[in-house]
Amino acid sequence: MIGKILLAVDGSLHSLSATDMAAELADKLNAELFIVHVLMHGRPSAELLRMAEVEHLVEKAHAVAFPSVPYVPENRYAMMLGSSDEAGTARVITAIGEQIVDRAKVRCVEKGARKVKTMTEMGDNAEEILEAARRHSVDMIVIGSRGLGTIKSTVLGSVSQKVLHHAHCAVLTVR
Repeated sequence: MIGKILLAVDGSLHSLSATDMAAELADKLNAELFIVHVLMHGRPSAELLRMAEVEHLVEKAHAVAFPSVPYVPENRYAMMLGSSDEAGTARVITAIGEQIVDRAKVRCVEKGARKVKTMTEMGDNAEEILEAARRHSVDMIVIGSRGLGTIKSTVLGSVSQKVLHHAHCAVLTVR
């Protein structure tokens, strides 16, 4: 029986599909749903920058990270790509991660999931997802088949592939 599900989200289109699937499963199985986002380290991918811009995540993250500094759209990429203020960039990345899990939670609740908890982690994406699965003793991990990476030629992304091969529970990869 599946009583606990871990949903890994990164804001990508595949992640959105995984969110819908996890919410539907949690609803039908009356399962607990844990949503995890692993904060990016290093430079954000171009795909995340585009997604964050379209969804206005950068502006909202700026308001959280720099509440007393006015948002200047022309500076948004410098802010995300590692300005001289590394602590500020880290706050922006954290704020975007929190928005990603918050949006996923809202979507899951709207689709019927009743017991939803969120978390953000920092470190290697696959390792943190696997650790969250172990820590919460989940029965299933739901993950997008590909995330925000730049490699387009593989069927499965490196994170979903590593999770699939090393998980100690069922893994559902969603396109």
